[in-house]
Amino acid sequence: MVLPLDGIKVIELGAWVVGPTCTRVLGEMGADVIKVEDPEGGDPARGVISPRALAAGGRRTFNISPWWEHWNSSKRAITLDLKQEAGREILYALVQKADIFVTNLRATVVDRLGIDYETVAGINPKIIYAQNTGFGPEGPQRNRAAFDDTTFWIRSGIMSTLGEPGNPPVPLRGAMGDLTTAVFLAGAIVTALYARERFGFGQKIDISLLSSGMWVAGEDIQRKLIFGDFERNEKFSRENAPNPFRNTYQTKDKKWIFFMMLQTDRYWIPFCKAVERKELEDDPRFDTHQKRVQNRKQLITLLDEIIATRTRDEWAKRFDQYELVWEPETTIPEVLVDPQVSENDLVAEIDHPSGQKIKMMRLPFQFSRTDLRPRTTAPELGQHTEEVLLEAGYSWEQITKLKENRIII
Repeated sequence: MVLPLDGIKVIELGAWVVGPTCTRVLGEMGADVIKVEDPEGGDPARGVISPRALAAGGRRTFNISPWWEHWNSSKRAITLDLKQEAGREILYALVQKADIFVTNLRATVVDRLGIDYETVAGINPKIIYAQNTGFGPEGPQRNRAAFDDTTFWIRSGIMSTLGEPGNPPVPLRGAMGDLTTAVFLAGAIVTALYARERFGFGQKIDISLLSSGMWVAGEDIQRKLIFGDFERNEKFSRENAPNPFRNTYQTKDKKWIFFMMLQTDRYWIPFCKAVERKELEDDPRFDTHQKRVQNRKQLITLLDEIIATRTRDEWAKRFDQYELVWEPETTIPEVLVDPQVSENDLVAEIDHPSGQKIKMMRLPFQFSRTDLRPRTTAPELGQHTEEVLLEAGYSWEQITKLKENRIII
């Protein structure tokens, strides 16, 4: 089967999440991705062990890293000591035949290792050079350490808008910002490839965790840009939600549901029928959208009392019967048994070198004629070094010498 990026060659010098996940997306779309790592330990993400695994006695209990597989499947891996000239020469030889170069190393590291855009484009002017940083390529904090928790989530302003007023801010969960940024970057790379096909030139792509976070926070940021000092972007409590029909409520069995009905005039009568409170239809406190907003504290208190009278499953039947827009709080185990997940084939099964079959999420987008699935599990450190060097024209004698000098392992 032909994949969209068959024949495209990618060099990745990545660590942790954004760069590696971006190239996983490209690899799953058919590109030949070569992950370049330092012989001394490689990508730090290789050593990530969950607190649960540590509590249970370490890696042997959980011998497959879910994060490593999620970020690094569908690619090959080699080792190169780029601190040595011979290691850089090998990288430059690979760059000559590559289409894409992806890195999310710090700007100072990129410059020190001689893998900056000017150097790489000097070797291959048509290359698409994609760089992810924390705070952007310019400015006083271009070299500041960055994770999505700190930069995507906090410095972009997202965290300041979430949670109940007066309570601690809501921390980011997992690598949400990294994974979002990685897909943004993959889309930009494919667009740059298309531009090269049309116009014949390579170019550099910059994306930062800060810029990605600002885009995700776009509703709040754009309001502030337009309204200026009039817009405070303040937090609000659920007891004082601006729209009672865009709010959370707890059911009799202590489960939470969320209403998302922005057009309250459209849904008010169906809602009253669903909760069997016909007398509310013409209640002068709530008979227009404006009044529901003005009297929101009263309405939210009333909805709290109503929703608490039945279980989530009991309400589900009635809310769906009257076509209300709502969803129940859904746990991760519930997500994985959701028929929408299985019917849309959002999870793939793949053989792992451990002898087990593991399940992996597929990419969040799919094509009708080119089936995108994880092609291989994540590689071991240096697993494909010899294979890649042989393809690049190195002899076994040269490879042996490179091993002796610890340029590869």
